[in-house]
Amino acid sequence: MAKATAAEIARRWIELYNDGTPGYYGSDRFLELYHEDVDWSEGPTRAYPDGRTGDLRAIRSALEGAQHTMKNRHAELFEVIGEGDRAAMRYRWSAVVAADGLPFPRGATARLDVAAFLAVRDGKISRIVEHIAVLPPA
Repeated sequence: MAKATAAEIARRWIELYNDGTPGYYGSDRFLELYHEDVDWSEGPTRAYPDGRTGDLRAIRSALEGAQHTMKNRHAELFEVIGEGDRAAMRYRWSAVVAADGLPFPRGATARLDVAAFLAVRDGKISRIVEHIAVLPPA
């Protein structure tokens, strides 16, 4: 069986991110998409004005932290462009704010438009850079 292309892995990323309950991002299958030495970079948001960077532990920590503050998280894929071991995807992330002290009021739907650039090695995401545009809450 042929290795998945970066574009196929990007589509799987969306599928597995959305494969969960309102309070949980999905299964550990989502994290299995990442290489053990992944390099992650997320652009600035209202919650993280300096952005975030890190490895697989940082990604896991970010997901676990959001489980307590954001519910009904969802990523809507708009497009994927890829060639071999590189891909770019554009998606809209949304979630209902479930805690006080965040840039949006509790109960509002936070929305981000994201352009993510992926590099794949050994069939897993080895680098992901996410550029984010914060949209007004719904």
